[in-house]
Amino acid sequence: MIWWIVPVAVGFFGLVVTLTGLSRIGKRKMSSGTARVLGGGIVLSAAGLLAMMGMNLQTYSRLTLERTVAIVDLQRIEPQHFSAQVKLAQDDMPVTYDVRGDEISLQARVIKWSSWRNVIGYDSIYRLDRLSGQYASVEEELEAPRTVYSMHSDPGVDVFDMIRRRGGWLNAVDAYYGSGTYVPMVDGASYEIIMTQNGLITRALNEPASRGLRDWARPEGQSL
Repeated sequence: MIWWIVPVAVGFFGLVVTLTGLSRIGKRKMSSGTARVLGGGIVLSAAGLLAMMGMNLQTYSRLTLERTVAIVDLQRIEPQHFSAQVKLAQDDMPVTYDVRGDEISLQARVIKWSSWRNVIGYDSIYRLDRLSGQYASVEEELEAPRTVYSMHSDPGVDVFDMIRRRGGWLNAVDAYYGSGTYVPMVDGASYEIIMTQNGLITRALNEPASRGLRDWARPEGQSL
């Protein structure tokens, strides 16, 4: 917000100086009036430069903004069968899902506005789409029991579909796409699901989750 306050304050000061100079010129005080007009013009130019810098800095801050979407806590029931307690950021109470597989996946739909709309305050928006379990093995993914849950309802008009059909609303939309993140299911693991301006990411919140990610990422046969 300060990036808008400072240019406005400087610009207001420059405008006052300029108007004072014009008033002096009208009273035939040419020397002091001209000096004030020139000084006010310089201040107004500085205010314009500060405004453009502020707009650019706002772009950077918005593009790096992260927002917690959900906290996922996992408890193992049996091999490849977990209870996932999911606490969404906007909800007061968590919801428990029965999830089968080796990994838990969360997917969302993202609408990213064009840069000019991002500058004036339109952040990327998202809607959680589904939660599911998946298997590390392709064969099991094809044959083993699957679990998938919808994470939303569809009230009103489907904006995502409207944008897809209308070609991006006269260039107001930079991109619209699906984003997903999946991590290994480990007994006792707690994960934070985060939405960035570019899509979903996941961070470990405790040691079981960190250990699960280390073991999951380590090439087969390699020990720590």
